Amino acid sequence: MYKVFLADDEIVVREGIRSNFPWEQTDFVLAGEAPDGEMALAMLQDMKPDILITDIRMPFMDGLELCRAVSATMPWMYIVILSGYDDFAYAREAISLGVKEYLLKPVSGQELLQVLNHLADCIREDKRRQANLRTFRDQLASSGQLLKERLLSDLIAGAPEADVMERARALQMGLVAGRYLMMVIELGQETVSAEETRAAESVLRRLLESSGGTVCLCQAQGRFTMLVMGDDNNDIEERTYGLAQAVKFDVERNTDLKPLMAIGTTVRTLGEVPHSYADACALLHTLHEAESANCDRRIVGVLDIAPQESLSLVNVKVPQIFEKLRNASRAEVDGILSDYICSIGQTAAQSKLMINYIFVDIVLSASRIIRDCGGEPQEIIPSAFRQDGQSAASTLEEAIAMARELLRAALTYRDEQGSARYGVVIRKAKAYIDGHSANPDLTLRDVAGHVALSNNHFCTVFSQETGVTFTEYLTSARLQKAKQLLRDQQMRTSDVAFAVGYNDPHYFSYLFKKNTGLSPRDYRKVE
Repeated sequence: MYKVFLADDEIVVREGIRSNFPWEQTDFVLAGEAPDGEMALAMLQDMKPDILITDIRMPFMDGLELCRAVSATMPWMYIVILSGYDDFAYAREAISLGVKEYLLKPVSGQELLQVLNHLADCIREDKRRQANLRTFRDQLASSGQLLKERLLSDLIAGAPEADVMERARALQMGLVAGRYLMMVIELGQETVSAEETRAAESVLRRLLESSGGTVCLCQAQGRFTMLVMGDDNNDIEERTYGLAQAVKFDVERNTDLKPLMAIGTTVRTLGEVPHSYADACALLHTLHEAESANCDRRIVGVLDIAPQESLSLVNVKVPQIFEKLRNASRAEVDGILSDYICSIGQTAAQSKLMINYIFVDIVLSASRIIRDCGGEPQEIIPSAFRQDGQSAASTLEEAIAMARELLRAALTYRDEQGSARYGVVIRKAKAYIDGHSANPDLTLRDVAGHVALSNNHFCTVFSQETGVTFTEYLTSARLQKAKQLLRDQQMRTSDVAFAVGYNDPHYFSYLFKKNTGLSPRDYRKVE
């Protein structure tokens, strides 16, 4: 089935397409609708349909502006312009934005079916081309893309910033930005065929082309790596999580792969990009742990792991070992400890003073890992908090053994929390949705702002943690309230629709039957 979304400010038009088109007899389903472009964009980011049908003239955000946003962030989506204005200028601009079809109102069911069937053929052809790209590398070489990839690989490896900028200018690459961030994409832990890799790479390059020069792509250490550029922290967060969602959706849509995506630290200069890349690689351990636990958490960033508020350990400078430990697996503890001792030096590490220093270092690092996950260190690792504050170890070997025990306990606690990190955010979001679901103007943007996340970050977190999209949850909340109100035989169906957040009673009836299998009137009879 192909999902279709409708954006039009005229309720008569929406009702006509919804009610008069033979949806049940076709390969298409009406996934949702919106009365303006701004609301539609948030819903499209959440629902990710295959086809968008949009009017030209709408309040808040018109159809052409909506097309620009969709083409830039969701390039797989096919767009149909529906307008009452027979204006060639509109049609010409729409074509430049990648719009595939242009229909004039009023449109008949037969005309719309013909257009949708044509777009379905295009979608199938797209998938076929994605899997069969024989001249792909030749095209890349001729366009200088391989040189750009080599430049990005060198940047990740720590090439001097001045050298990188000089080469970028020669290649006409725009690498000047206020913020930079690395995202590492792993196609799967098992062996991936060359054909699947090519198909996934084709998807990534399509997203790259639609980014407007704000994303660069290369392959490093067997993984795809994307450099994302933005103006400030909020801008780059919104861009990156939107890109991650688009990668996940489009790769899964065109292949049998389920990619893992790790988002590194936001940095201010190109010289710091290797640090962002190292953080993203470390975060893959977290994703692998989640995957082995049958979790659907396939996108994770530093913002999802590291604390966003001040730590309780005020004015305590946690040593560098914490940066190596915070995203490590339990199996890596021995190696990290060994490297740590080597960096201190075996001779210095043998002194009683240094043994105690090492112990305190480890306690602070383990405590921060636990606090980051919302725990209380004294409850998780009580043996680390003796009243005299000293290590019970008298030799370096004993200190290492105790450190190993403390760190494994801290990392075990971290791994057990998993998605619980966002438990408070999800509860707060659900409470807000439940309390405001009767507001017909409630949008994803409102809820994301309430929990202090960007739209795309919230969309990612909510769907991964709850297993449903924001729109699905909001619809379910409204219909549950509708069921309660329908038990009141004196309340008209239209009044029930208004009471739960739908200005269009016909659309409410359509959704109710779609989700329950019964019309509101029939549901009332059963109850």
